[in-house]
Amino acid sequence: LHSKGAFQSHVQTPIGDKLVIGYQGEPGAYSEAAIRELFGANVQTLPCSSFDLTFQSVENSKCDHALLPIENSLGGSIHANYDLLLRHNLHITGEINFRVRHHLLALPGVKKSEITRVTSHPQALAQCDEYLRRWG
Repeated sequence: LHSKGAFQSHVQTPIGDKLVIGYQGEPGAYSEAAIRELFGANVQTLPCSSFDLTFQSVENSKCDHALLPIENSLGGSIHANYDLLLRHNLHITGEINFRVRHHLLALPGVKKSEITRVTSHPQALAQCDEYLRRWG
């Protein structure tokens, strides 16, 4: 997302300057990994605690762009972000298809057959729903 025109015209920055890209989540989130894939390593990321604060960060010039999920091939549309696009004067200026790979983690020595409950972010659970149902 950007508030000032086409994505291509804002990717180039003067030598020594870094683009600042906002995203919803904590450092290490999939959105931050998608930023690195799309923009490369020479950017600064700005984690935001909500989608709305991410939009506000672009509007208030705390960051140059924001990267936010709009569609998810397994979880469906991210309706909150469509609503935010209608409420804010920002434009979609680029797209990335980013593969998310979830992992089932347990304490050392725990067998998969011993796991009876999975706890995660609701979006991650939605993305893994088919696998978890097959697994039982």
